[in-house]
Amino acid sequence: MNNHRIPALILAALISASAFAACGESAGAPPAGDTLPADGQQDISAEETTTEDPNGLSLPDDLDFGGDTIMFLTEHSSGYDWYTSKEIYAEQENGELFNDAVYRRNIVVEDRLNVHIAQTNTDTAVNVAQKSLSAGDTEYDVIMPYINSNIKLVQQGLCYNLYDIPYLDLEKPWWDQRANENMTIGGKLYMTTGDISILDNECTMVMFFSKKMVSDYALTSPYEYVTGGTWTLDTLNSMVGTVFLDVNGDGKYNKDDQYGISIAGNAPISFYFAAGERIVDTDESGELQLMMNSKRAPEVIEKVINTCLHPEGYNKINKFSGGFDEACKMFLDGRLMITTFALVDINGLRDAEFEFGILPYPKFDEAQQDYNSLISSGLSPATSVPYNVKNKEMSGAVLEALAYESVDTLTVAYYDNALKTRYVRDEESGAMLDIIFATRVYDLGFMMDVGGLSSLVGNLYNKKSTDFASAYAKAEPKAIEQLDTLKESLAG
Repeated sequence: MNNHRIPALILAALISASAFAACGESAGAPPAGDTLPADGQQDISAEETTTEDPNGLSLPDDLDFGGDTIMFLTEHSSGYDWYTSKEIYAEQENGELFNDAVYRRNIVVEDRLNVHIAQTNTDTAVNVAQKSLSAGDTEYDVIMPYINSNIKLVQQGLCYNLYDIPYLDLEKPWWDQRANENMTIGGKLYMTTGDISILDNECTMVMFFSKKMVSDYALTSPYEYVTGGTWTLDTLNSMVGTVFLDVNGDGKYNKDDQYGISIAGNAPISFYFAAGERIVDTDESGELQLMMNSKRAPEVIEKVINTCLHPEGYNKINKFSGGFDEACKMFLDGRLMITTFALVDINGLRDAEFEFGILPYPKFDEAQQDYNSLISSGLSPATSVPYNVKNKEMSGAVLEALAYESVDTLTVAYYDNALKTRYVRDEESGAMLDIIFATRVYDLGFMMDVGGLSSLVGNLYNKKSTDFASAYAKAEPKAIEQLDTLKESLAG
């Protein structure tokens, strides 16, 4: 599956240039083949002509919305400063990397379509949207609450089917094809994401590893396993088991010792999805079905729990709290080879005095075709259009143009920021991000916590249990009831 991120040539240029790029400057440029042709055109109707570029923006050349304002409703989290929408609006350039990328992108789109981009940003976006749309107001042209909240709007019939929005070409690479695939229900898609957003990147589950520890113990680089398709739970377990060291010599496992891996609170469910399992998915007819009780699930969950409880890992067996600060300190002190974090947590590792790399979560086994990377949907926005939008043509055209222009502005800025630490400059980490972003998992059962199933794997880990069958049997009736309610609401 093709990912929707930076082409490889841009990425290579970005990484090699990052050492010399000043804050706020783009560290890479698209290859000539990715630029829009100056004069290639094709007829699409008797009245309209469109610039010809099969890999580029496809909008009528004379599209003009007369200076109208397009209003975005976006969300920020009052509890997490970083999880604030910075991807839609910037008042002016200020030398900050993301701000200036957004500002420059918006100028291009505003000039191209003769529109004015505006934003209402609130920590109660879903409530604001519910109140406004339920009253029939048309104040907002695009709504972008966090995904978990946005589902409420979808259930209430307040979102437009994106496949019916003019000018929105969701098959283009600047839209996340995994999001489209996983969130299409009965042939309809009410929310999605792509290059228009950076918070979806930040909320993706990843691993970081110490290159120094891998080298010190003469281990094969995890990069080689990933690219060779052999980065599996068994491979991870074998690496973890080689590096434990009783640093203080007390014969006990404690936070002063050296470990192969630390297990964060969301690591068990991340391993579960990485192994190719799902909570809810659509069947061949496009209908939602419970998928957690698959034939493969008991074996997967047993191996996941055993991995998380590895005797030489920093975990519940060894009284690990799962907290970020503690694991981060151990990693920076050189006493932890692999961490289980979200990508945004790279910000806590920038003071590392050694080189480290980025990895996707491992596959279950080598027979599994794809890697799978869980996205924490509770703090990641999804793009939707209100059911009563006053000008769906304008909403569609602006969204398409913003997503397209984001590839060489916002996304380049994001890669530059993620890879601009002193110790993450290798081309392999960029390639890992390509894999991670192209293989994200959007599971409605996880987003809605259907029947409490999104907590099931984590609860087993907390209990140090692999008894999946009993746990699932208790949760299934409620899960079926809640899924039936969801299907009824979407059918209406």
